[in-house]
Parts: sequence; C-alpha cells; structure tokens
Amino acid sequence: MFSVVIPLYNKEENITRTLASVREQTFTDFEIVIVNDGSTDKSVEKVAEIVDDRIKLYHKKNGGVSDARNYGIKKSNNRYIAFMDADDLWKPNYLEEMAKLIQEYPEAGMYNCAHSTIYKGKTYDMNHDINKGIIENYFATSLKYVIAWTSATIVPKDVFDKVGGFPVGMISGEDVYTWAKIAIQYPVAFHPAALTIYIKQDESIIHRSNKKDHCEEAWQDLYQKDNNDANKYIAMKAILKGTRYAWGGFLSESRKIEKDFKYIMDYPDVEHKWKKLYLLNRTPSFVKKLIIEYKQTLAKSKKSSS
Repeated sequence: MFSVVIPLYNKEENITRTLASVREQTFTDFEIVIVNDGSTDKSVEKVAEIVDDRIKLYHKKNGGVSDARNYGIKKSNNRYIAFMDADDLWKPNYLEEMAKLIQEYPEAGMYNCAHSTIYKGKTYDMNHDINKGIIENYFATSLKYVIAWTSATIVPKDVFDKVGGFPVGMISGEDVYTWAKIAIQYPVAFHPAALTIYIKQDESIIHRSNKKDHCEEAWQDLYQKDNNDANKYIAMKAILKGTRYAWGGFLSESRKIEKDFKYIMDYPDVEHKWKKLYLLNRTPSFVKKLIIEYKQTLAKSKKSSS
C-alpha cells in the first residue's frame, strides 16, 4: 500500500533510529525507498547494517532534497507515497491510522496528521482544534496551524503525475510549495492525533541567505483569482523567500516579490510582513552585514553555553 520515501544526505547519527520507527509500524504493507543523495559520511553504511528486505537503497549524485524525493517517487512501487525525513520519527501506529484515514476519505489528494516536536530535549504536542476528516479550507487553516509537515504527509502517487513533483533547485520551502500545489487541486484529509515526531534543529533564514533558487517554479504561479485565503497564504510564503533574498543581496529578485505580492496589504493582520520586506530592501548592505554578524555571534554564544 505505502512506499516510504526517505531522502538521505549525511544523517549517520539519525538514520538508524528513524528507520527503526518505520520498521516497527503495526501496519506492515509498505516498502522503504531510501535515496542516498551523495552522502559523504557513514549514512549508507548505517543503512547497510540493517537486514530488512523491505528496504531499497538507491544512489545518486547530490541534487538536493527535491530531486531526491522525486527520484524516490519514480522508484516507488505502491499507490501511496509516505514521506519521511531521515532524522524524524513515526509512532508505531502512524501508518495504521493513516490507512484508515485513506479508506474513509478516498477522494483526498493529500493525507496529514498532527505531530509532536522535540526541541532541545523537550517534547511539544501540536496544539490545534481540527477535527478528523476533510479540511474545509486548507489555506485558511494553514494560516493558523502547520497542517502539512513532510514526515506527516502521504500523497497518492498518481497525484504527482497530475500536479508534478517537488521543485528542484528551490532552496527553502520546497515541501510547503508542493503541498500548496496539491491543496489547490485536491481535498486534504487530516488526522488530529499526533502520530509523528519532528526533531527540530536550530536553523535560520540567514544561513541560506547567500543562496538563490534555481528552479522554474515560483510562488507567483500558484496565485488563484478567486481564493483570498490561498492568495494570502501564498503571499506570506513568497515574502519569506523575498526576505531571504533581501538578506543575501539579491535585491532585484526581492523587489520583484515585493511588487508582485503587494496585494497582501489588503489583509490588515499580515500587512506588516510586506512592510518589513519593503524596509529591508532599502536597508544599506553594510547595516545588514552587521546584523548578520551579530546574530551569528549570538547563536554561537547560545550554543556554547547550552
């Protein structure tokens, strides 16, 4: 029933535990498709130590997580693609409960569930008030909660045949973009139980600020003429990208996003996000450099003291 697609890149410290959480599922009709995306550590050796004929390990040159996921989808043999990151965990009944959700709501193009987060040794459950079933308004709900998180997302394989795969070359937000693309065309089903665990690592938009997307896809492509909630969501995600570009010095690209998504000013509760991008695009580069250096120093100080 399920093909579990796991992109693998330098996760030697996590992959054994992640695979254990998959292999210990109470629902056993699945294969595990691992795509080694050019790992340079001992990740592959860790996988090779596990004897399980459900594991299928493929190797490719490093092309990024989107490329690895797309490759895994193509190699998958089952009807439903269950995504898993190589450092996250599933609770034992995840696939069992999601199989029931699929049976109850076969019309959905994406299946999600709540998740827990482990951060600095503490566990936080997702706080929400969403009922089980088809989400009435995916984008309005996603403005309040994280509905689609990668290791808690299952998509029918034929949906990718219709909407396309992950955007190769998108540096950040490639998964969120893909889920939005699916949600525009299909109903989304949700299970309210926290059946998966996200292992959160500290990271910052500034760490990716020197990189630019190299993909054909753009958030502008998802604009919907008569869907205000979708357009609000899309604008907020695009402005995050614009902010990354502004920090990285890609001002022409950032200002294009600023221009294309100025319509977010029609939403009083989030218009400040556009205003911040506007100001950032006009902040002198030497000032931004000083801010980046200060934040990096602060992050190092916090890490050393923890």
